[in-house]
Amino acid sequence: MAKGDITFEVKMDKQAVDYFKKTAPEKLKLARRNAVVAAGMAWADTAKEITRDDNHIDTSLYVNSIGYVTDIPPTNKSGKPGRQATQADVIYEITEEQDRTVLAIGSGVEYAAVLEGRYNIFARALDTAQDRMQKVAQIQIQTTLFGGTR
Repeated sequence: MAKGDITFEVKMDKQAVDYFKKTAPEKLKLARRNAVVAAGMAWADTAKEITRDDNHIDTSLYVNSIGYVTDIPPTNKSGKPGRQATQADVIYEITEEQDRTVLAIGSGVEYAAVLEGRYNIFARALDTAQDRMQKVAQIQIQTTLFGGTR
């Protein structure tokens, strides 16, 4: 299991938070959840790109199990048959507390921890995707709280 304690934080204007806490706390919680989910997808996408671009995979099971199931074709350098990723191979656990939403995201394939330890994929993905993660998180917050189109 490749799962670490890499964190990403989204900050909101205190006045807006206070306003929505009083008038629509459910909407504030939904905005936070939507922001975390969007940032997590951007992070997972970047981890998939790094893994594929650095040629760390052969069968594509690992890359297709990061965060959510995808169908990126295998490089199949070894000629070995691979299997498709399923939801059971994915780590995606979201927990919500009063003022915090936590998303554990990664790959649950048996060799994921080895790949992460060797190539530092998720930390590199966070470094690379941080601007995009902030942007998609802010869009989700604005859309959820204030409406509008994406």
